[in-house]
Amino acid sequence: MKIWKSLLILFISISLIGGGFWVYKSYFSSRKVNNLEVISQNAVFVFETYQGATQWNTLVNDPVWQILKNFPAFQRLSDQLITLDSLNGGTGEIARLLDGHQVTVSLHSTGSETFELLFTIDLSSSKATGFMEEIETRLPTGARFQSRKYSDKDVLEYYDSENKRLWSISLLGDLAVVSSSSFLVEEAIRFFANEDQQNFFSLVKSIPYNSDSQGRLLLSGKGLASLLKGVNGQRQNNSIAALEIIPGVAALDLVLEENLLLFKGPLLYEEDVVFTPSIQANLAEIEEIISNRTLSITQINLESIYQTQNIENRAFTARATYSGDIQQHLLEKGFLDSFTGELYLLNLESSGGVDDNLALLARTNDVDLAIQQLKDFQASDGDEGSDYYLDHEILYISEENFPAHLFEGKFPGFGQTFITAENGTLIFTNTQQGMKMVLEDIRSGSTWGKSSRAPEAKKDLIPTSGFSQMYLIDQIWGSWTKKVNPSWSSFLQKYAEAFQSFTWLSFRINQLQGKPEATLMLPYKGGAKPVIETKDAILLQPSNRISFDRQIVYGPKSIINYQDNTEDIVIQDENNVLHLINSAGQEVYSLPLSGPIVSETFQIDYYKNAKLQIIVATADQVYGIDRLGNSLPGYPFGVNSEQILELNLVDYSNTKEYRYFISTAEGNLYLMDKTGQKLEGWNPKKTGAKTIGAPAHYRVPGKGDFMVALAADGRLLLFNRRGESQTSSSIKLGESFNSGLIAWRDPKSRSTQLVGITKNGEVIHSNFNGEITYRNQLIKNDRDSEFLLIPDQKQNDFVFISRQFNEISVLNRNEQILFSTRVSAENLLYQYFDFGSTRQLFAITDLNQEFCYLYDLNGNLQTTMPLESTGPIQITYQSSLGQYLIRTRSGQTLTEFQLAD
Repeated sequence: MKIWKSLLILFISISLIGGGFWVYKSYFSSRKVNNLEVISQNAVFVFETYQGATQWNTLVNDPVWQILKNFPAFQRLSDQLITLDSLNGGTGEIARLLDGHQVTVSLHSTGSETFELLFTIDLSSSKATGFMEEIETRLPTGARFQSRKYSDKDVLEYYDSENKRLWSISLLGDLAVVSSSSFLVEEAIRFFANEDQQNFFSLVKSIPYNSDSQGRLLLSGKGLASLLKGVNGQRQNNSIAALEIIPGVAALDLVLEENLLLFKGPLLYEEDVVFTPSIQANLAEIEEIISNRTLSITQINLESIYQTQNIENRAFTARATYSGDIQQHLLEKGFLDSFTGELYLLNLESSGGVDDNLALLARTNDVDLAIQQLKDFQASDGDEGSDYYLDHEILYISEENFPAHLFEGKFPGFGQTFITAENGTLIFTNTQQGMKMVLEDIRSGSTWGKSSRAPEAKKDLIPTSGFSQMYLIDQIWGSWTKKVNPSWSSFLQKYAEAFQSFTWLSFRINQLQGKPEATLMLPYKGGAKPVIETKDAILLQPSNRISFDRQIVYGPKSIINYQDNTEDIVIQDENNVLHLINSAGQEVYSLPLSGPIVSETFQIDYYKNAKLQIIVATADQVYGIDRLGNSLPGYPFGVNSEQILELNLVDYSNTKEYRYFISTAEGNLYLMDKTGQKLEGWNPKKTGAKTIGAPAHYRVPGKGDFMVALAADGRLLLFNRRGESQTSSSIKLGESFNSGLIAWRDPKSRSTQLVGITKNGEVIHSNFNGEITYRNQLIKNDRDSEFLLIPDQKQNDFVFISRQFNEISVLNRNEQILFSTRVSAENLLYQYFDFGSTRQLFAITDLNQEFCYLYDLNGNLQTTMPLESTGPIQITYQSSLGQYLIRTRSGQTLTEFQLAD
């Protein structure tokens, strides 16, 4: 990559600082310029120093060099400086020439994806002459210098023995400019000739160089935007546009501390913003909401919410009509008056097929009032109702970029907005999956404020900062490699070990003595010596085994123990006895049932007292059982003496007024309340066919509630809660299906689709208007080919299975093959587990040989030996321990394994 090639050239660049020899013979300009005057404001960065050689020697003797030297650029730079000194007789002349003179190194875009370095050195021609003469006498055989003109200035170019031009140099007054890119040298000449151009010096001239510093790093919004344009897969987006016009520049002195690269110095910011932190700041409350699955975090923590409104994103284009609605129905009614100045934007890991999950946290002194005002605004805007998850009411706003319209263009990227409250904080997310992720981690304690596995980086999130931006390198690395363009992605992947030796990157702004000061921190792992490591499968040993008197035929299924928030396990043996096992492996109770369980295991709060009971169904009875093994009042009960095929649990609005959605072998659908009473319109709802998969309830944003069933003959049935058909007739999706449908919210169209695949391999999407929006036939090479849709354990995402002959292919939701594996057995069971980020597992259980094979989505086996299993396995991800808890059944034994993440 050219950026690194430019560093390879550095030794010639340094030699050309001696261009006084050439100037001595040809031309000398008397105008004195500052190095920064020939550098564009679009430079990605500028490093300026008056102690070039000393700074270099300090760097290579610091522990951070053990990381930096792994990058080709730094290693070549070191080698070529040594070579250059040897060309000059090995007398250390280079160090004497550089120290005491202004030297800059700047990075510039030279193409759509390429960057080059420009070096400038302020020197006197008398110093350069003898040095250059020495270099001339020691040039390699066949190498040469050649002179040309550009805008009446001489440009000296160096060609190697193969006649390849490697560097260009020009002397502008006492200033030598050097680059492997002739374009950058020519640009420097244009800046020198046209003093009125806006150069980098005009940005920082009011910030004097600190004579006690070994060097300073200069950064501007335009420059960082230039970098993102070159490396990003999308050259134009909101972040780039905002950076391009940001009115600020930072001049940061380099400090090498133990296990830390630190840059610190003044910030020039032209907007009327005071970065004094909020005196009401309650970081402890915020940290109890920040998920451990956070990749990066933006903190705005100012004296008042109205001070934060002075930080504007001028690149955001608001819709005038929508801004007017917000002004009239929210702002003029004092919506922001109760807000503190604390805003935190979280970039969360991917989940449920969505890569960009955002969560905005906003503290308020009256959260109930804020929620009510949002409900009023929601009603005025025509959005429908709310949903519930984990005891939280979730409001839905369908208009795009609601937070950006509310907060002066900040926080774009919300195609839709889901809102709830936790204690005194409003939570805004851009996806349903993101909201579920945040609430699940709050419930489980997997947050920065409660978890022992919270990242070390949390110590750099402090209440005394007015603004900060933090990237957790390990966590966000996968996202970065996906978002950059292909050429940069391969580079990042190749040197991932070296990059990830830096644990996080933090940029912070504090108000000191009335002026903003910026701090850039790059902590690194002490003693790190990056190497490329390969991950191999491991041999798992059981962490626990529990034996029963009879063979296990159902489970293991995990449920929550409401007493201590641990996991209990439900199984059933061949004598139809249900067993509840606690986390210590002890049996809580056993209870004979009327037959094999045909449903999932659900939990309800029957008495609304936070004590949970389980619900399961056999073919003829619905059972409700408390934690002592006692039946709930009126349980068990049957369904008109019909054979139960499937049971699903419905709780429309988190009111604990439960409904049981049941399908029977007779082709009927029933909706019953928690006492077993059949509801009007569903007594029964005749469909004329059995169902594939459990009938389900979906609340579709902007459309309301739907009761959905897929008939065995391929018909899609859509009803409202009263059992009334939502379409004029049932929709024929296909001839037949081996697996059910999943409701999936497409992040691109922002619409909820029902997705399925027919027995013949046709992928079908349908909306909730009963319209088929997509059909595509997968390749079918064999009339006995098998096609299935396999949802993850939470029904958030899915994969497709295509089995052709003896090869099984796993395809993602976009029908792209993730991996293939050869399996000859016929009786196979497939399971997909998604725990966010890169934590996805796929299980294939061979029911004939009684083995389970566990893969990641790259097709890598996770264990050297398959796990013994005679049915579905159960996996829980324990975020607090960084491990998977895997439970299997085999014969009369329930076995538990622990697999490190």
